[in-house]
Amino acid sequence: MRDKSFYLNHVDPLIGVNRPANCLPGPCLPFGLVRLSPDTLDHQWGTHGYRSDRPIKHFSHTHVSGTGGGGRYGNIGVMPFTGLPRWELDAAAPLDETAEAGYYAVTLGGSGIRVELTATERTGIHRYRFPAGAPANIMIDVASVIQIDGHKPGDVTGACIGGFAEWTTCGELIGRGDFRGGWGHDFPYSVFFCARFDKPPERRLLADAAGPCTGTVVCGERCRAVAVFGDVGEVNMQVGVSYVSVANARASLDREAAGRSFDELRGHAEDVWAAALSRLDVEGGTDTQRTLFYTLMTRLLTMPTDLGADDEFGLWRSGVRHFTDFYCLWDSVRNANSLIGLFAPEKEAAFLNCLLDVAEHTGWLPDAWIAGHSAMIQGGSSADVLICEAALKGIKGIDYDKALRQMRKNGEVRSPDPRMYGRYLDEYNSKGYLSTNVMGCVSRHLEYAYQDDCIARLAAHLDQNDVAERYFESSRKVWNLWRDDKLAFCPRRPDGSWVEPFDPDKCADPSWTDPYFYEASSRQWSWNVQHDFPGLVEHMGGAQAFVERLDAFFDSGQYHSKETMLHVPWLYHYAGRPDKSAERVHWALNKFFRPTRDGLSDNEDMGCQSAFYICGSLGLYPLMGQDLYLIGPPAFARSAITLGEGGPVLEIFAPAAGDGSLRQIAASKLNGKPLERSWLRHSEIAGGGKLELELRK
Repeated sequence: MRDKSFYLNHVDPLIGVNRPANCLPGPCLPFGLVRLSPDTLDHQWGTHGYRSDRPIKHFSHTHVSGTGGGGRYGNIGVMPFTGLPRWELDAAAPLDETAEAGYYAVTLGGSGIRVELTATERTGIHRYRFPAGAPANIMIDVASVIQIDGHKPGDVTGACIGGFAEWTTCGELIGRGDFRGGWGHDFPYSVFFCARFDKPPERRLLADAAGPCTGTVVCGERCRAVAVFGDVGEVNMQVGVSYVSVANARASLDREAAGRSFDELRGHAEDVWAAALSRLDVEGGTDTQRTLFYTLMTRLLTMPTDLGADDEFGLWRSGVRHFTDFYCLWDSVRNANSLIGLFAPEKEAAFLNCLLDVAEHTGWLPDAWIAGHSAMIQGGSSADVLICEAALKGIKGIDYDKALRQMRKNGEVRSPDPRMYGRYLDEYNSKGYLSTNVMGCVSRHLEYAYQDDCIARLAAHLDQNDVAERYFESSRKVWNLWRDDKLAFCPRRPDGSWVEPFDPDKCADPSWTDPYFYEASSRQWSWNVQHDFPGLVEHMGGAQAFVERLDAFFDSGQYHSKETMLHVPWLYHYAGRPDKSAERVHWALNKFFRPTRDGLSDNEDMGCQSAFYICGSLGLYPLMGQDLYLIGPPAFARSAITLGEGGPVLEIFAPAAGDGSLRQIAASKLNGKPLERSWLRHSEIAGGGKLELELRK
């Protein structure tokens, strides 16, 4: 690995922190439980609790990053302050705000306190430097939870429903916050913590919703504590966090942080990030391209949350490594899982084994898995797509026979609640389509059909040919909602009649309330026939007509960087025009991604926006659920992808790349042999190798 400074100098955690990307500015480690970040004054803009133009009210330890929907987490909030001890604090304007991989710092306006944060996997690390002569205090808000403007606490955003805080005889502050609400489901969850200071407070105070309390413990819905230090200059604080117990929080603190200085732990975070980023090593390109590339790689590796095996997951013990905050597969399935499966197949296998273990214990594969429960399905079962892809790519360590049984259940067993798991099967099986009886009927129909194809391909892979034939036939239902006169997929009523009038270019506002297509129009969704793109070409009138329809779609302004459209710039490949794909991808990378706080044009959404940029810059774009990669001109003169921990290396050479301008592929070679096509199978690169691309302007 080259010097770690190369990777770290190209990470800017302040990129994409504002709406709509909603990325975290604060520190975490790859897939870490603690994501320590500033929360700004109510009401926030995004589910991560932060916006640049609002004052900071505290720094909390649990967050999602890059999501939409109602607020969730923002738990165990900490805020330093000066002056007399008190229970109501003013938010502070952020001054001199900086961030690096695994590190965040800000000066709080008014008090002048310099705040520095870093993190281990399960511990938040704080360093507060108070102005000389200023009395130092730290408040810990056990009840803190992110709120979103216009959302009622406990409705679609979080609410504290109880908890406790206790000062122990050894000087620790321990406690638990109980919460419910947030996007996806309303089930409760708890966050336990153990906090230690590098010097003993002069006074240890507690309060509840009614005000200050005497004694060493307080219980209720608004538990708070204040540590009073006096004129000490600097206070270091370490906070272990757990979803299971105070004992686990204390053990994590002891294991990961105790006895280690802030600077030592910051250095450890840098080492961890540098090692993770080195899996994708690039040379050339512009400084902006490299900064976006590696910053977005940190976004890709933020969620889900690694809970370990029988450690931080408290619902059952199975020996399987668990993850939470799959938030959501519906987003990451588009490309993020494919990219992770390329450079970290061992991690992708762990994700899928977790999902299968959830299915074994709950009965159904989740599409989103948050705080120990399935969350709202936005389409179908994206896990079906991921499992099929993993099998076709030969990812080891997964029981694919067991997986196929769970996938078939989605297609064969009526779900008691298809909003949360399984499918709306009755009409899909009896009529061959989803009618207007089902919200989002057409977009769900498209996803069900592709998932049928994934079931079929996994069955064929496992030599279950009768199952494969049945599901291949079912996947052809996709065309039952196609209208030649509209050149689009359209809604049908239960009696089979088409909805009229219907405009494929229109969508409800807000888009997630559209009765036929989730979060987009028919025109935008109609490019989602992943199992039959050649058929889509023919339905649009052949290759030339397909190119013209794609051109018209882009020229109309209907394309934007949205999960369900990320693959569309690459679809020219299917009409024999990879040169047009190169033009559109180059345009999209430059239009929708900038190295600024508002530099992403949509929710980052669990890595899918990041993976679009990374894969486009590598010139190797995966198709979800398949073992195919489409080839385009890369941004870098050389890229080296390490295929798994200690695995072989795939090198991509494009010496003419580098100044950020559009290039086209004039010729290509794979392992020294001419490659007369613009795509690869995973098996061709799984053992590493060399892809050489001759580029021209």
